[in-house]
Amino acid sequence: MEYHSKIIDFFRRHNMYDPEVFEYLKTNSSGVDYRDPDARYLIGCFYVKDIKNERLLDLKLVLPYVTDDITALININEITHGIENYPKRGKKFKKDITIEALPLLYEKLYILENPSEALLAYARELDQRIEESSAREYKFALKIREELLKNYSGDMKKSEKEVKRAVRRFH
Repeated sequence: MEYHSKIIDFFRRHNMYDPEVFEYLKTNSSGVDYRDPDARYLIGCFYVKDIKNERLLDLKLVLPYVTDDITALININEITHGIENYPKRGKKFKKDITIEALPLLYEKLYILENPSEALLAYARELDQRIEESSAREYKFALKIREELLKNYSGDMKKSEKEVKRAVRRFH
């Protein structure tokens, strides 16, 4: 699946674009039509694991075709998962409370850069759903997002360290 230039430009601006990583993710991505409500349930970054050895074998992304800022935002979230977990392939892997922290940070950065009314309304709806859910990893990510934004330096590795510091503070 070809990634939209708007998505590539976003990741370049935030020093997250690596041609090798993006080639891998592109090869392991498929697209769906976001206008189809049934297709929305297929969207995500999926982890192919060796259960016995607890190793991450592969990543598979199902992304909506980019047709507007909302579908671009969803792409940013899922591709951020891919970028963050690409180096973990072949290593022990366990999803933990931090899994949504960086994707929600980069979503917020995209929203700040593209503050359309439709995107802002969509973001408020997402935040509200997170507040009402019981998913710990989303609530944790929402709780630390503003702090991550305040300390954001354009360096994903530094943001990952900020997430780890936040885990120690909140647990």
